[in-house]
Amino acid sequence: MRVLDFFDRIYVINLPYRRDRRQQIEQELRAAGMPFAPGQVELFDAIRPDSAGEFPSIGYRGAFLSHLAVLKRAQAEQLQTVLVMEDDLMLFDCFKEYEESLIEQLSQRDWDIIHFGYEPQQGNPADDQSGVTLQPCFRDVIGTHFYGVNRKALAPLIQFLEAMLQRPPGHPEGGPMSPDGALNMFCIQNPAIVRLITIPCLGKQRSSRSDISSKWFDQVPVLKELVNVARNTGLVNQIKQLLKR
Repeated sequence: MRVLDFFDRIYVINLPYRRDRRQQIEQELRAAGMPFAPGQVELFDAIRPDSAGEFPSIGYRGAFLSHLAVLKRAQAEQLQTVLVMEDDLMLFDCFKEYEESLIEQLSQRDWDIIHFGYEPQQGNPADDQSGVTLQPCFRDVIGTHFYGVNRKALAPLIQFLEAMLQRPPGHPEGGPMSPDGALNMFCIQNPAIVRLITIPCLGKQRSSRSDISSKWFDQVPVLKELVNVARNTGLVNQIKQLLKR
């Protein structure tokens, strides 16, 4: 069984004006055997609010509201399982290799939330791996670019996120914050939630212009094009890794 067969719906969150990201994720999914198709793999128009409100930025507020809206759509559609992707997702080469084994394991497990993509704690997530495993996750996870939710967790998760919108920033039970922070808070406060993580990580966020914190060089036409080339070829990530050494 494949990911496309296991999940009732795959939603890809995309701001309508980010056609560059839409084209990139479309190519990514087509290569992985998950092309856009009504009722299977669908674009979900991301929310771009007019102000940051109580959030650190407009981008963070938009991301939070977009993920909440996706989950509410899944609930309204009475989906049993939903897979959420962000439009800057880049699948690792090992995804197709491990896909059938991954779904076979997942179909035999009790689960509420599963992270296929996240920011690894150390090293390259695909290094020294001969297979894929699902492991319980009890730590904070950075990244909401590639995760799944089971129906039994949808209602309590939606209720939790909506309650966060009513609280002030810094509230001990969680106030306005990033989607990954919100998921971490939800799992901490609901220990009965079964949260799984794939080892290795199967997808990362593609380096591209951010809608949360755009850099000055993204506003200069010539520099913008040069930076986009560097991002698409992976040069930006290589430089970042060199600077960390």
